[in-house]
Amino acid sequence: MHNSHFFSVGFRAFFAGGIGFAAIAFAIWGYFWFSLGNGESVQFLKPFGGMLFWHPHELIMGFALAIIMGFLLTAVRNWTGLETAPPLGLLLLWLLWVLARLTMLFSQHIPFSVLLISQIMVPLLAGFYIAQPILMKKMWRNLFAPILLLAFALLDATLLYQVQFNGSLVSPLLQSGVLLIVLMISIIAGRVIPFFMANKLNIAKIAESKLSLFSSTLPIFILIALTMLGEQPSLLLVMTASVLSVANLYRLWLWHHRGIWQHPMLWSLWLFYGAIPVGFACKAVAVFAPQFNSIALHTFAVGAICGLILSMVSRVSLGHTGRIIIHDKAILAVFALLLASFTVRIISVSVLGASTALFALSAGLIAIAFAVLFVRFIGIWMRARL
Repeated sequence: MHNSHFFSVGFRAFFAGGIGFAAIAFAIWGYFWFSLGNGESVQFLKPFGGMLFWHPHELIMGFALAIIMGFLLTAVRNWTGLETAPPLGLLLLWLLWVLARLTMLFSQHIPFSVLLISQIMVPLLAGFYIAQPILMKKMWRNLFAPILLLAFALLDATLLYQVQFNGSLVSPLLQSGVLLIVLMISIIAGRVIPFFMANKLNIAKIAESKLSLFSSTLPIFILIALTMLGEQPSLLLVMTASVLSVANLYRLWLWHHRGIWQHPMLWSLWLFYGAIPVGFACKAVAVFAPQFNSIALHTFAVGAICGLILSMVSRVSLGHTGRIIIHDKAILAVFALLLASFTVRIISVSVLGASTALFALSAGLIAIAFAVLFVRFIGIWMRARL
């Protein structure tokens, strides 16, 4: 185990697991809609809460959380200079994450207590691993990372209890999970995107004021609270979402440099981050036109979360294994497939209306995107750093 490259650092195993799982999960989701369109049902799968709950839950608590854990386990090690988890610890966390995915998918004969523990143990253990070096180095500004992982555990426990005992889809809680990921992305992006641009373009790092940082992140807490209360139409909801949209648009303007368009590893980060202000604008409009709620949710999920994850996974996997951070045809194909999936899910559905065929097509395109990325990087994740 001590000689295992796969479990030598957090991003390897969890990027591989998260990307591979996303490809499978989106393929299942696409097949679900394809079957519905043909008047059939997916008989061989009976996940906890049904397919309509399993899909958003697993993309939040399965796929996105795996990537977040992989990133934080690696980043905190770099920030503190201390190990977050030894190889055996990473193996244990990874196996618990795999077990959690299996219990959700094949839950028929599993006691609820076992299923619940299998889910919340993952973010709690990951939070424990990354909190230790932060506390030892007294780097208090980085405590947001284990605190947010604790929030994921509490949110997941609440979600599972609601479904088990109330039998509801608990849409507000699921939307809060998406917003929690958007919050983490906003915090991390503010640190890494200007840094990446400065290094690649050989320019001074763009400085962001505290007002810009706070206005583009902190109001998300208010939006999460309003969402969990049931999203009753209110002036506060409109104002909060509008402030977030404008503040994040300002970030895009601040970070823009014409040189990024020569480097897909840069323009992809900038472009996919642009889904965040668009999503918040849709949240504001949804108070007057409720159909924009779904548009906002999928703009965050497909455009911001999936897009930024695909871009970050590509550059982190190359950079942290000693390889040149540069795009190739496979990575460009991944970006193109994701943009096509986003276009089908948001624009086509908005214009043509909800359709099982369009849902299946969108899911199929994004499944292929993740599958291509997995094939492109699995060898790198398993081999030694150059």
